Amino acid sequence: MLIISRKDAESIVIRPSDDVDPQTTLADLFQDGPIEITVFSAGGSRVKMGVQAPSQLSIWRKDAQDDVAA
Repeated sequence: MLIISRKDAESIVIRPSDDVDPQTTLADLFQDGPIEITVFSAGGSRVKMGVQAPSQLSIWRKDAQDDVAA
């Protein structure tokens, strides 16, 4: 499980990992179960959450993904 904090208007991105074949079906991606998001705390403009996802999926902070793509 990835534990992450986000502020107002900040995002996370969940997408197939780079090593996943583009022809992989959604059924195959989710054969081990769904994405589960658990909120641990929320206060002010910040939320702390945990994201559990199949190993074939990557979870990124939107700002970090933008930095890598640049």
